[in-house]
Amino acid sequence: MASTFAQSKGKVEILGANNFEFIKTNGSNISKLIGNVRLKEQNTLMYCDSALIYESENIVEAFSNVRINHNDSVTITGNFLHYDGNTKRALINGKVLMVDQSMSLSTEQLDYDLANRYGYYANGGNITSKENKLHSRVGYYYARSNEFFFKDKVVLTNPEYTMHSDTLLYNTLTKTAYFFGSTQIESKQDKILCENGWYNTQTDQSQFSKNAVIFTDKKMLQADSMWYDRKQQLGKAYRRIHVYDSAQKVHLFGDKGISNGRTKITYVNGNSTAVKVMDKNDSLFLYSDTLMVTEKLGKQKQLLKAFHQVKIFKTDLQAVCDSLVYVQSDSVIQMYHAPIMWNGVNQIFSDTILFYVNNGKLDSFDLMSNAMIISKEKGAHYNQIKGKDMKGRMDSSNLNEIKVFGNGQSIFYAKEDSVNYIGVNVIDCSEMTFNFLKGQLDKAKFITSPDATLYPVDELKPEELRLKGFKWYEGRRPKRSDQIN
Repeated sequence: MASTFAQSKGKVEILGANNFEFIKTNGSNISKLIGNVRLKEQNTLMYCDSALIYESENIVEAFSNVRINHNDSVTITGNFLHYDGNTKRALINGKVLMVDQSMSLSTEQLDYDLANRYGYYANGGNITSKENKLHSRVGYYYARSNEFFFKDKVVLTNPEYTMHSDTLLYNTLTKTAYFFGSTQIESKQDKILCENGWYNTQTDQSQFSKNAVIFTDKKMLQADSMWYDRKQQLGKAYRRIHVYDSAQKVHLFGDKGISNGRTKITYVNGNSTAVKVMDKNDSLFLYSDTLMVTEKLGKQKQLLKAFHQVKIFKTDLQAVCDSLVYVQSDSVIQMYHAPIMWNGVNQIFSDTILFYVNNGKLDSFDLMSNAMIISKEKGAHYNQIKGKDMKGRMDSSNLNEIKVFGNGQSIFYAKEDSVNYIGVNVIDCSEMTFNFLKGQLDKAKFITSPDATLYPVDELKPEELRLKGFKWYEGRRPKRSDQIN
């Protein structure tokens, strides 16, 4: 049959049904339609097995195999429909499925505003959009802006990762998810935690903030704010940065950082600090303007580089220089441009210093070109060793032995006891070896013929008691780890 009623604007039009019955009860006119029911209200078509139309209220109740097609852009199916033609609100129950050009939504109950193209569910829903699947307990859909707003136990699943969040806003056209509250994104490559940010599921670009942390392999990156491109493996971090390499037991801190997963290079600058855990009782603290970490890639060695105003603190060693390279794979610390280091009472410097780490302890070092070691005695008296190059050996974190190679000179004070001096030895000898006991000069051995003189302490002028290049840098010595920056 084909029949219509109340075809004026805003009223439901009956396009057809197998059976039609008109009922009048309690002053209300009700149309009962059974079999292949087809209805129309402006640009909305409705289909079902049976329906009741309340003419005066302009309400439709549709039963079984319900289907709504709105403006040829949204299709909704379910088992039951309550439609208010005055408000254009549709409540659909029972295995509800809504499909538009960019996604499909399945839920048990959907409240949909056809005029404003706005939908709502509160009993759990699943959204599928090409490669993405999303589930939440509560969801709002804004068709005009192609946006979903999800709340409670939100899960976004992609072939590359899975996202869990408390609250999420998702745009089905831009494929961008905006998340609020506790959020976790996990893939084979990394795991991301944060409480605020966005993720473009199409470009794999994202931004995270508020307790943001990224875990990749054996590394952790934490910062106030982070930007990350998963495809390019490029990450940027800002404010209160903390990077931890569990394999190397190295912590990095700073104000700004950038990491390239393809080149395996990470930069950190602005109050940059590195902490190398040497053993359970001690760590090495390093500060500089900029830190660069290079991971092993092909023949590329694993390095930590520090640039400008470098300071080091360890309980048994302190140092300053302009630039430093730590070859982590070889356990070698290289200090350049006016390096100075301190071990106990000894100040050590040269043009270049190489320090060797063995089993987490400082083992030995090379002083290359213009090498000098100074330790302070009483008053203005200083023990001094100078040479072209030197090699040093450590024992239980203390200076144990020094070998001088080329142009060797020394000034050291011979003691009668802990208070009184015998005199001062002034020695020229090309090659020399000095042994130390608990960091204090103990014995000397002269390999080639020495030119040595023992003077009374007060006989030489002050300038004669200083070897060429003598400088005392105690004011620059880092005193505590919390003072190096």
